[in-house]
Amino acid sequence: MDKISELLITLLGLVGGISAWIIRKLFRDVDKAHARLNELERGLVTRPFLESQLAPIRQDVNLILKALIEKK
Repeated sequence: MDKISELLITLLGLVGGISAWIIRKLFRDVDKAHARLNELERGLVTRPFLESQLAPIRQDVNLILKALIEKK
């Protein structure tokens, strides 16, 4: 009976260790991917880029504001 319980404890420890290693490796890979994406976004999203994206929206808002002021 002692041999069976020792074997069971060893197997549970082995399965737990392998599971922990796999989970840690997966999360480490995800963290590395996020770090790479952050570096790419840091280079892509700059102030001139954001200004170019906001320019059409500002034009629309100004047009709406002018129409509301003229209507009033």
